[in-house]
This record gives sequence, structure tokens and C-alpha cells, in this order.
Amino acid sequence: MFRIISSLLIPLSLLGLAVFLYQKLGSLPSSQLFLVKFLPLLVGALRMSLCLRFNRSLIFFTSVILVSSYGLTQWYLPGLPRAEAEIIWHSLCLLLPFNFVAVSLLKERGMLTLWGSTRFTLILLPVLIVIIAAKYYAEPLLDLFKWRLVEFELLRQVSFSQASLLMMVIAVLVLNGRLFAKTNAQNSALFVALISALVMLYLRNEHVAMAIFVSAALLMLLVAVVQESWSMAYIDQLTGLPGRRALEEELLKLGGNYSIAMMDIDHFKKFNDTYGHDAGDQVLQMVASRIRQSVSGGKAFRYGGEEFTIVFPGKKAQESIAPLEVVRRTIGDSQFQLRNNDRRRSKGKKSSDKNVNVTISIGVANRTDRLSTPHEVIKGADKVLYKAKKQGRNRVCK
Repeated sequence: MFRIISSLLIPLSLLGLAVFLYQKLGSLPSSQLFLVKFLPLLVGALRMSLCLRFNRSLIFFTSVILVSSYGLTQWYLPGLPRAEAEIIWHSLCLLLPFNFVAVSLLKERGMLTLWGSTRFTLILLPVLIVIIAAKYYAEPLLDLFKWRLVEFELLRQVSFSQASLLMMVIAVLVLNGRLFAKTNAQNSALFVALISALVMLYLRNEHVAMAIFVSAALLMLLVAVVQESWSMAYIDQLTGLPGRRALEEELLKLGGNYSIAMMDIDHFKKFNDTYGHDAGDQVLQMVASRIRQSVSGGKAFRYGGEEFTIVFPGKKAQESIAPLEVVRRTIGDSQFQLRNNDRRRSKGKKSSDKNVNVTISIGVANRTDRLSTPHEVIKGADKVLYKAKKQGRNRVCK
């Protein structure tokens, strides 16, 4: 739960800022209010250029949806006959949450590809169809949007059609579910950006207010790109631990007193040969999870392969042995369940998931006159690690 709350902190702060600015609109001069209307276009252009740079297609297409919806409502609809404008607006209220859900369920397939062109077409084509249909079939379509699924007085107080309201509720529930299933910056931004976008649609007659809320949604997605790019650079995708680049930066922060532990999964090559590399990946994930949960006073990193590193700032090697023993025992006492990836079993057949035990060997060294730099200390810890291997594995040596 803490992880979900922390991931929502920035998007919710931006939404709160939008609400605050909305309340202060009356105190802004008309020249500034005019410029605010163009803010979404500026933020959207910056957002899309970053998406192209970092190949983040899902957030790119979400930005296209937001900017297109805002542009149509801000500049295109006011010049249309009332019936046409109502049909297009009701259609946007239906399509925007639907497209948010559709985009969130898609995989990253790039933008300047056949898949990207197809998605771009699927987003914009329905809007073009609605614009053309509204011109020739205005009254029948408007009657369709006025049709009510249920008669409830509270629903009459909002300008959305009941079909749009149903789609909005579904979209909120789906994105909320995806956030709980996989908590990351992208899913958090999509969830709160959807809420901000719905507020934008609700304020359709307050054009400056619309600009504020759609800009907030675009900024949420912009921040998500930066966070996701940082995560890709610094966090190991398989284990979720910080990777080598993060370790290198951590080493630069170390003072004169520190120790570094190198740890290695025992007989990992043999394990891979026996159970396969998919099972090996599962073990790496589970071992990383136990290290993260049990390490005390140190920062854990994935060094590479089956090796992990723990940095203990301000501790000598002797002081690091006790927390390292806790890590070693936690992993050695755990029973790891290897999931069977082939779930196509006949009814009544027992699962072939396997329970295995894994041990690790650990070597730790601290800064000395001979090992005067962090990289030399790592080499020293690596030598001690091989000493632990030679002495029978599943032990801590210094």
C-alpha cells in the first residue's frame, strides 16, 4: 500500500495544483488567461518529443488523445451548430475513457512502426467518423445520446450521457485495478491523468479551466516518462534491485569508512542446466526479494549474472558480518517454489510446480590502505567470495 501511495504522490500533487489554480482564475489578468489556453499544446509537444526520444508509445498515444480532445473542444466545437457540437462532445466523453483503457492494455510496440500507425489510426478514425456523422445525422444521434439506461435524479444533474458515465466508471475501475496489479509511474500517471481529463470534459464551457486540467494530465505523463526512463537506467528489470549504474553512483558517495559484500548463488549454472533458464530467472527474482527484505544497514544491488552486491556505508567488514548472516540464513531457510510456465494441464492433474532450496556464498571486505578505492574493495570482496566457495559454500567470509 505504501508503494501505491508513494507512486501517486506526484500525479495527485499536480492534480491538487490544478484545483488550486482553478480557484485562482478570477485573479489572473486577461492576457495571462489567453496564454494559458495554449499551455496544453506546449506541454503536449514537449511530452510527445520525449516519448519519441525514449520510445514510450503508450504515453505518447495518451498524449495524442488528450491534446486532440482539448483542441476539438477548445477551438472546433464553438464554431459548429449546437446539435453537431453536442454530438461530437458526447462522443469525446465516450471515446476518451475508452481510449485510456485501450492504451493501458496495449504493449509497447513503438510509434514509427506499422503497429504505431495502426494505433494512431484507431485513435483518430472514430473521431473523424463522428465529425462526419454529426454533420449529416445530427438529430438521430443526439436522441441516441439522450437515451437513459436508468431513471435517477442525481444523474440528471450532470451533462454527460449515461453511456459516457458508464464508460468513465469502467475506465476508472480498470486503471485502478492495473495500478494495484502493477504499481509503477506509468500506471499511476494514467490513473490520475484520466481523472484530470474527465474534469476537463466536465468544465467544457470554462476554456481556461480546461487548459489547466489537461495541462496537469499531460505533466503527469511527462513526469512518468522521466521516472520510467530513470527506472530503466538504474533499476534491474528482472530483480527490481538497483543495477550496476546505480551501484557506480553509490560508490561515488562513500566516505572513508565502508564495507562491500559480494554474494553469489551457489551452483547456479548447474541449477540452470537442470531446470532451465526460466527457472533460473525465477530464483534470481526470489533471492533478490529475500535480500531486499532481510538486509539491514546496507544497500543491495544486482551486480550481474547471479551476483549481488551490498554496500555498507560507515561499517567495517566485521560489523557487516551479522546482517550478512541474516541474509544468508533467510535465503538458505527459504523454500522457493518454481512456477510451471506450462499451465495447459488437464483437469484433475496435479501441479508440477517444484519446491527448491537455494544457498548463497558471501565475501565482504572494507576499505584499507591496500584497498583504498571502492572498486579495489569490490575486487577484495570478490576474492573472499571465492574463498567462501572453496570452503564449502553457504557461508560468509571476510
